[in-house]
Amino acid sequence: MILIYGECNKHCREAARVYANRYPERYHPPHNFFLRLVNNLRTYGTFSIRDAQRQPLRNMEQNDDQENEIIAYIQLNPHSSLRHVAREFGFSKTKVHKIFKKYKLHPYRADLVQHLRQGDNERRLTFIAWITTEINNDPLFLNYILWTDESKFTNNGVLNKQNNRYWSNGNPHWAVDTNYQTVWGTNVWCGLLGGNLIGPHFYDGTLNGRRYSDFLTLLPMMLEDVPLLLRQNLFFQQDGAPAHNAIIVRQQLNEMFGNRWMGTHGPVEWPPRSPDLTPLDFFLWGHLKTVVYADPPANLQDLKNKITVACRQLTKEQILAATFREVSRRLEMCLEKNGGNFEHFIR
Repeated sequence: MILIYGECNKHCREAARVYANRYPERYHPPHNFFLRLVNNLRTYGTFSIRDAQRQPLRNMEQNDDQENEIIAYIQLNPHSSLRHVAREFGFSKTKVHKIFKKYKLHPYRADLVQHLRQGDNERRLTFIAWITTEINNDPLFLNYILWTDESKFTNNGVLNKQNNRYWSNGNPHWAVDTNYQTVWGTNVWCGLLGGNLIGPHFYDGTLNGRRYSDFLTLLPMMLEDVPLLLRQNLFFQQDGAPAHNAIIVRQQLNEMFGNRWMGTHGPVEWPPRSPDLTPLDFFLWGHLKTVVYADPPANLQDLKNKITVACRQLTKEQILAATFREVSRRLEMCLEKNGGNFEHFIR
């Protein structure tokens, strides 16, 4: 077995296959048995596990060799799991984990980022160049942008089990009732302007050009409580949702804001597939859904009430941190990445 193991360049699986083919009449051990034999011989000077337990000789040099082999393996196969490495080398998961800790190896999970298409990087860089010029001309420019977006809230929103605990010295068999068979919900529009949250505005059904145009007629009334300075300098922003690109909507935005609005076909082109630059996407919706779904809503009106309360609880400082400081930071990071994805570098 040892000779075959060496013949196969110390590859356990290959050694097991060759041994089975060469000696079909014999017992065919699993592949990790070969490595256990070698480890026992190196560490204890015997093939017998029973003898090894009786004479626990320690060969530090050989242990270092084993660790080096494992570290070299994980550097070549960084996506391997603890279980896979342990099985490959014939060790326990605990031992492999200790080796990883010794060498300060940590598991990092993949971040989900927006897929960018060809040309998107250049559009993002063009937008950053424009907005940087505006900020240089007026350091408060970001405060004048009315960031807008829509999101859907339903009764089967994500339930965070980490937020549902019951401390007891016995299992209370506590459960949270869910009803995913009957789905109901509402669509929500919100805006962020300086330190102000505009909305929430609820609407039913799919958002189309006509429905969005009707909503825009209500927007001036929704802005009445916003300080006059912000309204006078307001710069409207929307993303590339189909309803936003309807001809009737673009004509209406031109009448309302002149050349002071940005969108897919606006006077200022909003770069497509850029939720990482929009404070409603990277901040507001996630925050609201965490609060709203912490205690599952009982019905549609309860859902709307929870959304409204969560919006009202946001402070001016929280909103400014997203619309001013965080947007500034993200623009810089996007520029550093040449218009590419950057959120997986944010911690």
